[in-house]
Amino acid sequence: MSKRSRITEAGHVVVKIGSAIFMREGGRVDRRTFAALVDDLDRLMSAGVRVTVVTSGAVALGRQALGVAPGPCAVAELQAFAALGQSRLMQMWEAEFGHYDRHVAQVLLGRQDMADRGRYLNARSALETLHAFGAVPIINENDTVATEELTFGDNDQLAAMCAALLGADLLVLLSDVEGLLEVEEGEDGERRFGARVEEIALDDPRVDQWAGPPASGVGRGGMVSKIMAARIAARADTPTVIAPGKRPGVLAALWAQEPVGTFFDPGQGGAVRARKRWIDHGARAQGRIVCDAGAMRALRERGASLLPIGVTKVEGNFEAGSLVELIGPEGEVFARGLVSYSAAQIRAIAGLRSEAIEEATGSTVIDVIVHRDNLVLT
Repeated sequence: MSKRSRITEAGHVVVKIGSAIFMREGGRVDRRTFAALVDDLDRLMSAGVRVTVVTSGAVALGRQALGVAPGPCAVAELQAFAALGQSRLMQMWEAEFGHYDRHVAQVLLGRQDMADRGRYLNARSALETLHAFGAVPIINENDTVATEELTFGDNDQLAAMCAALLGADLLVLLSDVEGLLEVEEGEDGERRFGARVEEIALDDPRVDQWAGPPASGVGRGGMVSKIMAARIAARADTPTVIAPGKRPGVLAALWAQEPVGTFFDPGQGGAVRARKRWIDHGARAQGRIVCDAGAMRALRERGASLLPIGVTKVEGNFEAGSLVELIGPEGEVFARGLVSYSAAQIRAIAGLRSEAIEEATGSTVIDVIVHRDNLVLT
């Protein structure tokens, strides 16, 4: 039974628009496509749907301003292109939405804004207040000060994090492809694309098999990045649609239940509470704790907390309250959580029973290293 009805039931949708949609070959702006997208967004909002926009395009517009052709370049150059292009990008959004008497608000987010709990909550409050004022948040990664290239994968994962942050009902990734395509590998090793997949569950093994490389040289994402984004959104029980952004009226077609794009069913895992969503995908790990097989089994199968006796090794230096990754005996990351003790304290009590914590450290804050309420299985 199709679950696409969740599209029309959505009261809040995060729409991500890739740079390849409104940029033509050679770095020119496709203004006709851009104008059609804004008209589509306005129709959705006029129907009572709350819309948050995540946009790419600053780097591409910066290149255009300087006459620099697309291609590899240093991170510092990418940052400069972003600085040059961001104001142009916002001018486009403001001018086009102005035809519909709608206000837009620029919101630049970086990895640290998601990693720090206080900034994460402040971002959510600011975005919700913008919606209360009737403004359209236009979100982009803060590329100008980003120190890692491809931090959010052409904003696909940023859009998914924003969907989780805001508790959105739907994530729409508009791309320059029709959706996920069936793929067959020939005897020569070549990938041959087949029919578009209309609807699929994210835990279907064919999803990873069919995901391929980027379809254009303009953006930095590709289908793999979009599948990762869909899985982030699924942790908050939010379905994802990958749809062709260059198609006129693509959003109206989705809401009319037309077979457009690919709908990704998040599965039966259920929603993760807001705090755990931050632990799961917002925060950045400050260290790693290696666990034995018994501890990993207890956490996975019984929903237990991590006890000192199950710890075999601590990697990194971190303070109590930090986010760490939990590693199984074979080296796989199986969980993330907030620690009750510092790295030095955990090294001192690793392998001990809980009642020995006070003797080893001089005090007992809590008898577990990571409480189950502060832990998310990956």
